[in-house]
Amino acid sequence: MTKRIELYALVSGLLFLLSGIAKAVDISVFARAISQYGFGNLQFVAPLIVVVEVALGLLLLFQLWQKRTALWAAILVAMFTLVYAYGVLFHGVEDCGCFGTISFLNSSPLVTFVRNAVLLYLLIAVWRKGENKSSANVWAVAAIILALTITAFMTGYTFRKMRTSHNQENFKAQAIEHSELRNFVQTSKDSTYFVFVFSYSCPHCLNSIANLKEYERAGVVDRVIALALGDSIQEKKFAEVFQPNFTIINHSKELLKLTNSFPKSFIVRNDSIVREIAGELPSAYLLKSAK
Repeated sequence: MTKRIELYALVSGLLFLLSGIAKAVDISVFARAISQYGFGNLQFVAPLIVVVEVALGLLLLFQLWQKRTALWAAILVAMFTLVYAYGVLFHGVEDCGCFGTISFLNSSPLVTFVRNAVLLYLLIAVWRKGENKSSANVWAVAAIILALTITAFMTGYTFRKMRTSHNQENFKAQAIEHSELRNFVQTSKDSTYFVFVFSYSCPHCLNSIANLKEYERAGVVDRVIALALGDSIQEKKFAEVFQPNFTIINHSKELLKLTNSFPKSFIVRNDSIVREIAGELPSAYLLKSAK
């Protein structure tokens, strides 16, 4: 086995590991990406995909079963690429969700296709020229087991948290004065508000703007307030593209005290938070029907 093949396996393994861990940090981001492709009923497979990615990444990093691991990894990349192409062509998907919460790595379709093509080339080379070494020292085995255990725990925890956050039957209204939200908005008891917390660089946030603009017009709420992680320069560019009809209040890192997962939304009625929505926003019709 040449140094070149070792390097190919190492680079491929790092990409798989980064992708899996980034998804595990907040599996809801990846689960919502699956929904964008039109496969909402398959969100439950998100944790399994993450564990498989991390396992393949670790095996490639430790140069174990190179041929078999590279083959399965190449098949996985090819499948993901075909699904992404379907999403781009038929559902207008741009963000592949490949790197979960690391938004800047979820690039444009062109960059994604080029990156996947390069990754496929590396994996095929490892499959053709690699070795099937099956023995590993005790430290490598321990590292793999520990990494997979932590990944499984993180994925399970964030997936359970996502499912709980979407279960509105268990949501209990909370007085706004007892929540962190009180430090960011002022409300009136006789009005209903939709507070949208987002980042200018978050693709899932930007995909929600069209629906957000309809909430006041459709009478879903009396007023929409957007709390943005960013500055006036980013707001100006955002305004040119989306022409918002709602109030935007810019914040710096203090907004992370409210949430570190974007977008996050709150419906406020009678000075109480009556509902929270994690992820991309539903249409005005669906949200009004669920009131």
